[in-house]
Amino acid sequence: MSDRRSELVLATVIAALSALTLFVWIPADIDTGMIETFRRQTFIGDAFLPALSAAGMMLCALIQLVTVWRRAASDRPGPVLDGTTLAFFVGFAVIVAVSLATMFWLGAAVWDVLGDGERTYREMRGTAPWKYLGFAFGGTALVWGTISLIEGRVSAKRLLAAALFVTALIAIFDLPFDSILLPPNGDW
Repeated sequence: MSDRRSELVLATVIAALSALTLFVWIPADIDTGMIETFRRQTFIGDAFLPALSAAGMMLCALIQLVTVWRRAASDRPGPVLDGTTLAFFVGFAVIVAVSLATMFWLGAAVWDVLGDGERTYREMRGTAPWKYLGFAFGGTALVWGTISLIEGRVSAKRLLAAALFVTALIAIFDLPFDSILLPPNGDW
């Protein structure tokens, strides 16, 4: 684990690089804007996801910078890598693997069982409810599983919070745009 000074330097460098990316590189390199409208259809522009990623990195770096800046140097315990920490990381890897498998395969598996037999899942992946199944259940499992692992207990309130969060992601990224395929539907 690094000391306080190196964390301050790292957070500052990441914040500066993400700001450079967000305010200089993306506008100079990408011709389209964040959101494009063409012939009454609304699309995510080429700059949307890179700008969102750069803004997220900058926000996290600034939070880290403020947190480390406010913390006294003596408040920090030394790094520990023991069996509990290792079990946490293995548990997290299992949650991610199961959630991603659910996200990828659930829509196709349910279509195989309930589909009409004339069309394939690939043909139906852009229509409700098929385009939401994998993302909704896999995303909820990922968020809920991670919260449960961190808190050390399973809670129905956290399941509801995870489901609401994933519903908000669907509302932000899918509903306003006509041509979006939520993950993993673009892979089918």
